[in-house]
Amino acid sequence: MSLPVKYVCEDTLYSGTIKNLSENGMFIKTGNFLPCINWIEILVPLENEISKFFARIRRIEKVDDSNYSMGIEILDPPVSYIEFVGNLKVAIKS
Repeated sequence: MSLPVKYVCEDTLYSGTIKNLSENGMFIKTGNFLPCINWIEILVPLENEISKFFARIRRIEKVDDSNYSMGIEILDPPVSYIEFVGNLKVAIKS
């Protein structure tokens, strides 16, 4: 899986790639070290809208000299995001 994502940390917009996701979490690869240690706002482009929600950073790991990965927990995901994840699961199984 490789979906673009943007996220806000301390009033700065960053971008990354979603490598794995579920209704209540996702794994993001990014080239940006995050100064945040707790919360970020996630912006996921869906088919007809951008889904925005807050997430708690659960883990940040340095992958190599220029890449990081983040495991995040989604808090109160919007219905549009949950439907998007459900549709992806169905498409992957087909």
